[in-house]
Amino acid sequence: MNKIERVQATLAGKPADRPPFTVWYHFGTQHAPPEQTAEVHLGFFEAYDFDYLKVMNDYDYPMPEGMEVMATAADLKRLSPFDVTKTPMGNQLKALEIIAKKLKGKALFVDTLFDAWNTIRRNLVKEALPKLMADHPQELLQALKIVNQNLIQYALASLERGSAGIFFSVPASAEFITPEQYEKFMRPFDLEFLNAIKGRGEMHILHAHGEKLYFDRMLDYPVHAISWADLNGGPTIPEARKKTPLTLMAGIDHVKFSNVSAGIIRNQIKSAMAQAGNTKFILAPGCSLPTFSYPPLIKAARNAAWGK
Repeated sequence: MNKIERVQATLAGKPADRPPFTVWYHFGTQHAPPEQTAEVHLGFFEAYDFDYLKVMNDYDYPMPEGMEVMATAADLKRLSPFDVTKTPMGNQLKALEIIAKKLKGKALFVDTLFDAWNTIRRNLVKEALPKLMADHPQELLQALKIVNQNLIQYALASLERGSAGIFFSVPASAEFITPEQYEKFMRPFDLEFLNAIKGRGEMHILHAHGEKLYFDRMLDYPVHAISWADLNGGPTIPEARKKTPLTLMAGIDHVKFSNVSAGIIRNQIKSAMAQAGNTKFILAPGCSLPTFSYPPLIKAARNAAWGK
């Protein structure tokens, strides 16, 4: 099987010669032009001969013009729809165009996006989010609606440029948000986003981020696969298999990866493959690896996935 055939068979629930394999980490190119970002990703992909490429997306969702702090209900009202191509996110789209040309006919790639709640938390209001959820829920809901529409616009543009799908990061976990807050401020916007891109990609992946996941509440998300840290909070691969028919994407401990031996990594991969079986499983870390993960460890993981 070639790379594309292997991934497509896995997502379709057909037997593959082996599970598709990839890893990822943050390259720190958010300051760089799109050509450099594309070059770094393609070099990473070629160096380790992955089955598909997860493109990192670290260009920023922009603050409203003239602002560097957003912390109040009045600040939230400054948010508005925008043309994503005219923001830093446009650099990502240009990088995707380059990647798409290089990988056409050779391998699939997915683009990364954080959901609306996490975009607001990471890029805009930061530490003010708990207070905004408690004291200004209506203003926050309106802000989430605007951000979500901009993210939908971006995702459609990404798919038009050749992305096979969106790797959609959702921190629906108790260390970030309560169940009640999740139901109000996160889940409705996640579903709106995913339904807007449904049918426009072949590899949409829900990345359930966190160690105290509301796992069962995300199993109706319209995606092709679910990524999570089975070795850091769970559920285990067999437990997840009982819960959902989605393709599972897990198996490697991203937290300890850079600080353990190749032998331990190989054993993790052997165990994951034994648990998952030969269908609907992608071998991957539970989240981003540390950027300083050494090449011999990544190559050992790849070789173990290949059965070497």
